[in-house]
Order: sequence, then C-alpha cells, then structure tokens
Amino acid sequence: MGKFKQLIAFALAIGLVAVACGDDDSAGSGTTPATTAPVATTSTAPAETTTTAAAATTIAPTTTAAPATTVAAPMAVFEITADGEVTIDWAALEGVFFIPPASGSTDPFFHVHNNPDTDGFFLSIEAYTTGYGTAWAGELGMSTIDCSPGGSGICVHFDPDGTGPIGDLGADFLASGDIEIVQADADGFEAVLSGVTFTDGTTIPGPLTMTG
Repeated sequence: MGKFKQLIAFALAIGLVAVACGDDDSAGSGTTPATTAPVATTSTAPAETTTTAAAATTIAPTTTAAPATTVAAPMAVFEITADGEVTIDWAALEGVFFIPPASGSTDPFFHVHNNPDTDGFFLSIEAYTTGYGTAWAGELGMSTIDCSPGGSGICVHFDPDGTGPIGDLGADFLASGDIEIVQADADGFEAVLSGVTFTDGTTIPGPLTMTG
C-alpha cells in the first residue's frame, strides 16, 4: 500500500504540473489580445485666426505740370471793336498798291491802298495836289484830311468788310483827321494817320503808318 500511495501522489503531482503548464500556454498564446490602454486624445480647437483688412490705399498718378508759357499773341492784321474803333497792322499786309503820279503831271496824284479780296477790308489814301484841294500842294509834314476842293484834297476811304455789303464809309468825302506826309514822290508814298473819323462814328485812332 505504501508504494501505491506514492504512485498516486506522483500522478497527482504530474497532473498539477500539466495544468500549470496549460495555463501558461493559454496566457501567452496571444489568442486574447493584450489590453492596451487607449492614448488619451485631446481635441484642440483650431486657433481663431483674425484677419484685419488692410486699408485701401489709392496712389494718385504723378502729374508733372507743364511749365507756364506765355506766348504773346500776334496782333491781328485787322480788328474792329463793337464801338467801331479800328486797328490795322499795315506792315503785315501783302499786295499793297501804290499808284505814282503821272509823269510830267502838273497835278500830282498819289494813291495807296490794300487788296480787299485778300485782306477782307479796304483802306486807301487819295492825295490830290493843286488840281483838287488847295491846302496841300505835295509838301511833306503835317496836314489835315479834308476831301474837298477848298481843303487839303487828301481823302481817306475805308470799307470794313472789303467786298461785302457795308460799303465805303468815306464815300461821302467827309472823313476827317490828321495826316503826316513822310514821303510823296515817284518812288513811293508814306503817311501817318491819326484820329481818322467817319460820319457813321467809326474811327481809326492810329497812329497808323501807311506805305506804298
């Protein structure tokens, strides 16, 4: 009996060892995944982004001012104001006509005028000597405009619109004023008009130098 008990005791010991080994294999076989503690996840709200709109900036184009230039306007060849005051730049005219006295004439006659077709107005001096008018005999110097037989025999004719409808303001032979004769011969005629007045009120204040 003693030997039999020993065998039973030995068998039991082996069984316990087997059970123990079986438990170890079950725990280490990996069939039951190890429990891994979840990593704590912290949800962080995205940082608030503040956008500040930049103030609109308008850049004006650079403007370079042109230097001030004053150009003197050339005098008009012919001007007449509303009250009938006339200014003429005789030297600027082209095609001025001079009619010298007839050779050997006992009554020299000088005639200077411009071209109404190109200039748009007409101005002339008709200067008679002893044959018409007795106050001027062809001498140089100051005289008066008096287109009458008893006057100087120096006549001024003026048509402000040339070939237009107005007509010659001196056609009545009553133009008056002063005249300085600078040259009066076969080579030319030059005179300076001042204070010329026509009966309609039109004036040529002058001084206006007419040459031909």
